[in-house]
Amino acid sequence: MGGRLGIRAIVQIFLTGMTLATAITAFAFAFMFEKFMDEMLKNLQGELETTNLPCIRNTLDACDSAVQDECYTYCCPQGYFCARSPIVGLYCQDGTTSCGNHNWCRDFVDIPRTCPTVVCKTHRTVLRVTAWSFILAAVGIVMDLVDIIAIFTLPDAVVFKSGVNIFSSLVKWIAFGAIVGAGTTQFLAELAEAKCYNDDGMQLVADAGGMFLSYCAVQVMSGICSLLLAPLSAYYGGKLQGVPYVK
Repeated sequence: MGGRLGIRAIVQIFLTGMTLATAITAFAFAFMFEKFMDEMLKNLQGELETTNLPCIRNTLDACDSAVQDECYTYCCPQGYFCARSPIVGLYCQDGTTSCGNHNWCRDFVDIPRTCPTVVCKTHRTVLRVTAWSFILAAVGIVMDLVDIIAIFTLPDAVVFKSGVNIFSSLVKWIAFGAIVGAGTTQFLAELAEAKCYNDDGMQLVADAGGMFLSYCAVQVMSGICSLLLAPLSAYYGGKLQGVPYVK
């Protein structure tokens, strides 16, 4: 049966395309967000690598605060001066940038390297969950590709195709729920308010926040599209015209 496609077929094609497009976009946003979060870590320890300079950071390895309590000129990289705290020991303070919230930034940097504070634990949780969300976003793309392949190879497999749609939607909702449930929204807001970086670093924080919101919005949209496809797949399978033959 040839002929022009009906409204149902057009809707089905549109939803399928939107589902895959938003899944790929969510994956790209998740990748960029993870990259921005990793960039924030680069100058907290060791030699300086980028221009995203934290207002407070760990000393160089030559002055490990766990075994040394005296400040020397070689303890900090250029632009930083060594200071002592009765709570965390030696640390490096930026000579040109002051922390908006010194204690919060100190906990964020994790001077003792034992992660004893709530801020540090939340930061580590966000990093772990971001990696998992990135992986789940990739799984969502795979499921959507399987759904498209099923249109051409298994047009009558209504149970399989609708199951793929439901599983894809579930994976996307888990990816969204996990990263939000980890406290990422509040953590990024507190990081921006604490002002733990110079201007370049704070721009990185702002970019990360925008990328996180974009990821959440697109991932939710992709999850909704997959869910809307499920009843269409359950009734029509991969058939764009007519109904499938089901034994």
